[in-house]
Amino acid sequence: MVRRTRLDENIRPCEEVLASLSALYMACPDCPKEPGLDKSASFSSLEAEVERHRRCPSCGKAPLDLVMLETLKILVDHDLRSRSEDLRSVGWPLVGVGYPLSYPPRLGKRELIIVGENLTAKAAAEIVEGVPEVKGVIRGGGVPGVADLKAGPHRWELLAGSDLRCDVVESLLGEIVIYKHQSKIHVEFPRQSAPKMRILEELYFRGKMTTVADVLCGPGTLGLLAVLGGAKRVVLNDAWLPAVEDTILNLKANRSILGIEKIERPETPAGEVGAESVLAAEAVGENCKIEVYFGDAERLFSQAEPTDLCLVDPFPGMKFDRIVDACRVCGEVVIV
Repeated sequence: MVRRTRLDENIRPCEEVLASLSALYMACPDCPKEPGLDKSASFSSLEAEVERHRRCPSCGKAPLDLVMLETLKILVDHDLRSRSEDLRSVGWPLVGVGYPLSYPPRLGKRELIIVGENLTAKAAAEIVEGVPEVKGVIRGGGVPGVADLKAGPHRWELLAGSDLRCDVVESLLGEIVIYKHQSKIHVEFPRQSAPKMRILEELYFRGKMTTVADVLCGPGTLGLLAVLGGAKRVVLNDAWLPAVEDTILNLKANRSILGIEKIERPETPAGEVGAESVLAAEAVGENCKIEVYFGDAERLFSQAEPTDLCLVDPFPGMKFDRIVDACRVCGEVVIV
């Protein structure tokens, strides 16, 4: 049985996200000035700032410092942080739509995900309920995903709210949005100077974007950019099912920009970590065919036809020599 995909109600199409960027995190004319809190100051010395600073009466947005301070207060109340700890002890703030910013963001409702250690579900629920700008809270340490198929996956834990966010990826090939369930996919925040983008652009200018495989695709970034670069056939593969699911999500989110006319997929593959490669989805457009596989990259080309260019973007700490050897059936193998 084949299932046709639909866009989830929580996902905005790429063109809508891009159109919103100019004002997304900007202060309005009525916004109070940036509090500029000392990130190294103790909570005790900053506590009074919680009452002094307010959200904008016009646009309702709050500065990031205030959001983090209110979050720290809840963690102190739950004895998860001491009064001597500072704003940086809260964890890692991830804005809901990530792209390079030259100014501190002003946040609207449900525009921030917090990743931290030593957190509890009870405190996380209170943060999501009590701090309007926080969309979700994740307890994390290490890097989520699969570095070794034999060792199994490493997970972060979503304690409350939603872990879905997206990054805007910019390159000379064009722009796309990459959605990620951030408790399951490692963070790779967009930068203005991104080495992977430079490699991809160089391959494009060398005329290598004919048929392309991204054998450790994660949420699909490099492969989808290859479509923008004019590739007629793109093969995407990952052994971690959440990455495959997010790749399919990103086919849908970028459907118009990529010129995709139809996306079809079989039933969701069984298991979280793949072995033998199975076709999880197929997208077809006027100028390109995209195949998404779930399975071990070493076995991919026993099922998929080899491509002219094969990209290997290894997971942090992964041993990938055998994967490269298995990909030599392709015309050229590039480590990204």
